[in-house]
Amino acid sequence: MSQKKFILTISGHDPTSAAGMTMDIMVANKFNFHCLSVINNLTIQDAKKLYKVIDVNEKFFKKSLKNMVKNFEVSGIKIGAVSSNKIIEETANFLKLHLNIPIVIDPIIKAGGGGLFLKKKNLNLALKKLYPLASVLTPNSEELFYLTGFKEPEDSIKKLQDLGISKIYVTGNEISKNIVNTLYVNGEKKLEIKTSKLNKKIHGTGCALSTSILCNLIKSKNLYKSCKEANDFMEKYLNNSLNTGHQEFINLNQ
Repeated sequence: MSQKKFILTISGHDPTSAAGMTMDIMVANKFNFHCLSVINNLTIQDAKKLYKVIDVNEKFFKKSLKNMVKNFEVSGIKIGAVSSNKIIEETANFLKLHLNIPIVIDPIIKAGGGGLFLKKKNLNLALKKLYPLASVLTPNSEELFYLTGFKEPEDSIKKLQDLGISKIYVTGNEISKNIVNTLYVNGEKKLEIKTSKLNKKIHGTGCALSTSILCNLIKSKNLYKSCKEANDFMEKYLNNSLNTGHQEFINLNQ
């Protein structure tokens, strides 16, 4: 334990263990990090759908965050699904005290099988107070358009830049049977990574990718390199995913 660095995930609990806090912990372990966790919501979901989200009490949440950083030296922070204004406020206040370390925010809107985490009534607060604190924001292409209301990536990136979100890694854009992930820095396209599209839908890919970016970023301190190496990590494990009968899960036990 003494040889490992600590990262902190602030995320929800997915009872399938295919996404959320559990996936963050499993990915961190692959990079030899110990992943601390503070849960911000509990869910009822399965391989088909997200059915219900229950937010934890904000005082309990705040105390848990305070206790983690009091007892551990955290090298990086990953933010997953947030679903209430009170938790968004508390998370933003916490992050302002830790801007000296990498912060990766995955703006999860809905579960892979359907069901919303972040509703429109919470979106504006997240855009204003939480997302600008990220070292990098990692929306997929669908989430990007939900965040901004624009259908063209360039318009969406410009809007996020105007809100103070300068580094955005957009994933999952399908172009000619390829999946294209693109890193934008200060509104400019700086990196484009293409991989062949897999003929299957895999739960938890966003969680795994953003956590792997964080782990790489702590090690290399280079965002471009971190995105490339995170993409290589995902390719390695997605090819041999676990078939549940309803949806594929990432299989890290390889």
